[in-house]
Amino acid sequence: MKKRVVLILQGTLLLLLLWWGFSLAFGQRLIPPPQRVFPELVRLLGKDLLLHTLSTLGRTLAALSVSLFLALPLGIALGRIRWMDNLFSPLSYLLYPIPKIALLPILMLIFGITDTAKIAVVALVLFFQILIEVRGSVRSIPREYIISITSLGASPLQRVFYVLGPYILPQVFTALRIGSGTALAVLFFAETFFGSRGLGFFIMDSWMRISYTQMFAGIIMMALSGLVLFLLLDLLERLFCPWRKVVFD
Repeated sequence: MKKRVVLILQGTLLLLLLWWGFSLAFGQRLIPPPQRVFPELVRLLGKDLLLHTLSTLGRTLAALSVSLFLALPLGIALGRIRWMDNLFSPLSYLLYPIPKIALLPILMLIFGITDTAKIAVVALVLFFQILIEVRGSVRSIPREYIISITSLGASPLQRVFYVLGPYILPQVFTALRIGSGTALAVLFFAETFFGSRGLGFFIMDSWMRISYTQMFAGIIMMALSGLVLFLLLDLLERLFCPWRKVVFD
């Protein structure tokens, strides 16, 4: 643990040095150095930056919950039921490559200019990533596992709880980690279209006002939001997947 903390601190120091170097190379007006941004960040947190951050995090967590609730059972069904897989998998392959941000105008027509439209577009991004990951994980379960627990008299629900669930959960958390970064990127664009709350709005508003110090403060909070999501997912994985341990040299 101590070694990990030291490595994290070293990585953070390297990032700050690179930031400071780019500031010297391109000018402190365009790229404000850390010693100017962090005091401004602390000042803005006492105003409305914290509310913008909480708005973005709340929308992201809501989208994660909705997409997981919908994609997890459907992915299990596609992985176990052949006729459903033959019916829905080609459709998912067709829709998955479409940039979901392109669907934002349609969602705005359906849900109006509300948070629901923003959450929906992010949930669409996460839905297909989780669906495809869960379907592939379920299909890769060794047949012997299912035969063994079935021979012991397990019900379909018990097979899901004791075999399918533990087997696919690590892959689900991996999909959520990958998807959370994409979700924040999509939400950034969605928040710039309409509304007055969220880090996307704050960053673009600061950019248009040529307030680059505040813009960088917003970017830092966006990065910290991603860090919070990753730490939350790590905590949940340790809670629900205690058998999975990673050994570092």
